[in-house]
Amino acid sequence: MRTVTDLLMAGTLDRHQNVEVIVPHWGGALPVLADRINGFMKMFMPAGTGAPDAVEQLGRLYYDLTGPALPRLIPALLTLVGTDRLLYGSDHCWTPAAGVAAHVAALDAALAPEGAASWRALTTANARRCLARTAH
Repeated sequence: MRTVTDLLMAGTLDRHQNVEVIVPHWGGALPVLADRINGFMKMFMPAGTGAPDAVEQLGRLYYDLTGPALPRLIPALLTLVGTDRLLYGSDHCWTPAAGVAAHVAALDAALAPEGAASWRALTTANARRCLARTAH
């Protein structure tokens, strides 16, 4: 979360809008703190300059679904981004295989977002689109 906030405050995400950033772990606390970050950006911008909208910039990033965050974090994240910005993440090899399996099982058991057949189908389609340039 700190790195993404630093990228926002330094104007890096605003200057490099075509860079595709993948934020790990469902964005951590970012979905909950996005409005505060946006307020601080506006407060600390030099007089006479307009602060870019942090919430809009956060909405352009991708978020991986690493680690257990169901059921509470996903509604907060979906107020910040659309389902087209979600990717699967496992934290393999730092997470034991049983933990990865439990996470996959939780995603498989969770109700998929509206318009998606499943979390797997959604995150697979998003990854193919996001990572298409690297498929050469």
